[in-house]
Amino acid sequence: MDSRKSIEECREDFPSLKRQRKGKPPIYLDNACTTLVPRQVIESIQEYYMEYPSCSGTRSRHWFAQEVSERIEGNPGKGIKGSRQIIAEFINAGSEKEIIFTLNTTHALNTVALGFPFQPGDVVLLTDKEHNSNLLPWLKLQKAGRIKVDFTLPNDQDNFDLDAFERKMKTGRVRLVSISYTSNVTGYTIPAREITKIAHQYGALVLLDGAQAVPHQTIDVQNLDVDFLAFSLHKMCGPRGVGVLYGKKELLGQNPHEEDEADHVVAPVILGGGTVADSTYHSYALMLPPYRFEAGIQNYPAQIASGITVQYLQQIGMDRIRDHEAGLNRFLTEELMNRYGDTGWFRIVGPQDASQRGGILTFEVKRPNAVGMAVDLSEKNNVMIRDSVFCVHSYFNEKFGPEWTRPISHSEHRMVYRVSCYFYNTVDECRIFLETLDEIFKERGYI
Repeated sequence: MDSRKSIEECREDFPSLKRQRKGKPPIYLDNACTTLVPRQVIESIQEYYMEYPSCSGTRSRHWFAQEVSERIEGNPGKGIKGSRQIIAEFINAGSEKEIIFTLNTTHALNTVALGFPFQPGDVVLLTDKEHNSNLLPWLKLQKAGRIKVDFTLPNDQDNFDLDAFERKMKTGRVRLVSISYTSNVTGYTIPAREITKIAHQYGALVLLDGAQAVPHQTIDVQNLDVDFLAFSLHKMCGPRGVGVLYGKKELLGQNPHEEDEADHVVAPVILGGGTVADSTYHSYALMLPPYRFEAGIQNYPAQIASGITVQYLQQIGMDRIRDHEAGLNRFLTEELMNRYGDTGWFRIVGPQDASQRGGILTFEVKRPNAVGMAVDLSEKNNVMIRDSVFCVHSYFNEKFGPEWTRPISHSEHRMVYRVSCYFYNTVDECRIFLETLDEIFKERGYI
């Protein structure tokens, strides 16, 4: 952090960090799950409910509705930039019309999965560490006989293997590559630009799950040349219940009737109010994107607050956020490996180089009674981390065996824990985590 705004000044923006339990403040290291919310975002949500709690101007033509629309869609005549444009500029989309508001990343990924015009024999290519939200929709389509699912595997260092990926692409059957930009298990970020270039060379489109990437680094969708990008605001200090699907305009449709669209255009799967320009008893004409994908009354306060969220992060600086997280991860990695790296029962999951893991540090403990330490950390010093499988059951079941959470003997006990930092975390907080973990290990007889 530089002089523009210190970390302590940033922390003052977060009311939840001022709480006390047992005379101690919270130490929140579960940011890969969801992040804390600054007062600026909270106040924007409160303002909606207090001052103009109505639907938007796409439905109604009154004063309140106009205020809602101005905050979401903007009003150039008044010099107002809306949330949709703010987000488009944040990821360098070609137009705000390429920004679709969804419920979350899961909803965005399913929008593509269920609306894409797959043909028999099409393959969707994934990695081995996909979140359930980027696995289950494809498995469901495979069960229905609409696609086949395949996986590209990492190299010996657990990094993305571009050569193995290209071998998969050379089969000519891959229609869509759908992969996590940054893994929520290891924190490793794939070479997305190179992957997209190879995929396009072989005629496939690319969908990036950006849930763990967009909040932590500068994203330029035009430079990446990616076809779709999904992410959630709740992982970047924003409101819950709103996400974003970016799609290139030529992939979202331009014709009022779905049957007239090209064979690469995603069709909306939920229709109703707000999605149609006209209807009769026998037919309907769709709105142009993005509105054809935003059915029903929307989460207007969250959509408004999404713009405030992005502006808040921009004021801090995405490069500063990335560098601060990386510094915390380096500190944690060095300390943990110095303390437990040679024990044989402690292991960092994924690349061992902290610089390749962003703000995420996941570690495995293979000892009797290895479970329950997340609860202990919380009870002892209000330290909050994540345990278990992080919605990536498939990866851990493949790696450890399907019955790994129900071991037969004490010698087979293991659990996985994830520490995930954000810009408001401090080295002092990391020290308290380390000291508390050390205390727990001693109590359990591990050291």
